[in-house]
Amino acid sequence: MLGRFLIKHDVKRNMTKSVRGLSIALYCSCVSAFSMASVSHGDEHSKQDLEWGAVLFEYYQKDYFSALVEYEYAATIDNTIAQSLSGKLLQGGMLLSYGLADESHEIFQEALELGATPGIRNRAWYYLANLYYHKSQHAKAFDALQQVHGQIPQELHPEYHYLATLVNSSAEHIGVDESILDSLPEEHPHYPYIVFNLAIQQLRDGQVLLAIEKLKKVVSFELQNEELAILADRAKHGLAQIALQQGQNLIAWNHLTAIRTHGLYSNRALLTYAWTAIKLKQFNDAVAALEILNSRSIAIPEVQEAKVLLAHLYEQEGSSRKALKANLLAIDAFEDGVAKVDVARTIIAKQEVPKEFIQNLEVIIDDTDWFGSQPSVDYKKLTPFLIDLMSSKVLNETLKELSDLYAIQRNLIHWDRQAKQHQLIIKNAQSKSFDKQDKNILDKSEQLKRLLDDKKSELKLHALTLSEKQQQRFSALLENIEGDLSLLTSKVDRLQLVDKPYQQPEVYLQQVNDKHQQIKQKLRETNQYVAILEPVVRSLVNAELDKHEERMRYYWAQSRLAKARLYDTTLMTLDKAKHKAKQKRQAADSDGKDK
Repeated sequence: MLGRFLIKHDVKRNMTKSVRGLSIALYCSCVSAFSMASVSHGDEHSKQDLEWGAVLFEYYQKDYFSALVEYEYAATIDNTIAQSLSGKLLQGGMLLSYGLADESHEIFQEALELGATPGIRNRAWYYLANLYYHKSQHAKAFDALQQVHGQIPQELHPEYHYLATLVNSSAEHIGVDESILDSLPEEHPHYPYIVFNLAIQQLRDGQVLLAIEKLKKVVSFELQNEELAILADRAKHGLAQIALQQGQNLIAWNHLTAIRTHGLYSNRALLTYAWTAIKLKQFNDAVAALEILNSRSIAIPEVQEAKVLLAHLYEQEGSSRKALKANLLAIDAFEDGVAKVDVARTIIAKQEVPKEFIQNLEVIIDDTDWFGSQPSVDYKKLTPFLIDLMSSKVLNETLKELSDLYAIQRNLIHWDRQAKQHQLIIKNAQSKSFDKQDKNILDKSEQLKRLLDDKKSELKLHALTLSEKQQQRFSALLENIEGDLSLLTSKVDRLQLVDKPYQQPEVYLQQVNDKHQQIKQKLRETNQYVAILEPVVRSLVNAELDKHEERMRYYWAQSRLAKARLYDTTLMTLDKAKHKAKQKRQAADSDGKDK
């Protein structure tokens, strides 16, 4: 337990950076290339700048799919910015934002071979390593970190060390001792997590004293914010476990009493607190902790254990009535919990799950008012049973893969719907013609142009007879007319040079049709992958629900046995009391007769 990291925190903070941070980090080089092309060559590259601007526009909107489409178009028409080193790096970053690590890796390899600067190269390898880590490809993450050489960008330095502690990299910037911390400022957000991870690593290596020192260091950050307060609670619980393993119950007790009785880690801490109090024979303190747990949701494993333990404690201290009441309440709670598990199974089996569940996953974890998205079921009846499962790597990986598939599925559905519009455009383009009627219109346009030129000359002559102020008004009007005439003349001149309208090559029409078929094929493949992964999510959730049900049924049976035992004990006590009372009456009657 002590070695598990704060998965929720890692997923929300680091995964967001891993999927989008690279394209942001590499963007400066793209802007530099874009600016240099504009300044150095002026109008010569204005067209290419505009083409590249379409890529940057979608990129700024964080619509990476559309940005990649625009990029592919720019690269196809030989846009020099798209084909430059900075352009390729931006493409790799956007592909990485979709989780396409292998494709990004190829682009980075190609770009790095062209001579990327050490700063850009190290950024690229770091973010690749980050993505590999969050996809549980630890070997690839390790190899990517090994490619980081030379000076690491200052703003990336703490994050690099944080990731290195997670994958246990032995890159040149990482040591196996506290030297890691010497180059990092304590005020950096990652610093406490690096200290915590190093403590876990040292604990695994048997360096218990160093681990204790690191965990105490983590505790010192608890007042900074809520996340660090949770991390500090974990560190205190870890210190308590170490003390318990060493038989130092009082030291463990001191650490446990410092843990908050609310928050993400309070349930486990309260249960450990209760068991430690029992070992110290401080039963009143144990009862107090168990009663706090007893008031919480039956979906929490620690609460399930606490209900049985509380009744047992009452029984041990001789409070039979309290013990009986606690067991009766526990029986009702376990019965209700098993019923809630059945409801949770019904929810996860619904057709729209887990797509809807994944779409609302972040807000579900945050327990915010996410019902504005109008879910079809009440997920609050499901998610309480998944607290431990949510922190597991296997579920996180499956949900991320399925989430990516849903995103691809949405894009393919969008483009599949666009196919009809594409075909309509092609059909209209094929039906274009340039016949005699169009030629007559051009001739009339030429006559109209000459007529307008004559009228313009007359207006100029007429303006000379007007006052100077009125001439200025006419001058502006004549300039607008001349501009419109110039535009009309240029269009007419271009049309007169046309013998027949542009007809798309047959090979192009075939390519478009092939693309439409590829979209349909890819959509079918994506639907198949979704159909494979959705049952995996359901099976993981159902397996977790099975654990809850099995545990609650076991405790339920324990509570019923305890209730029966207490009833038997009570009945036997009553029978003994009645028997003694009867004996007293008989003795009294016998004394009366004798007298």
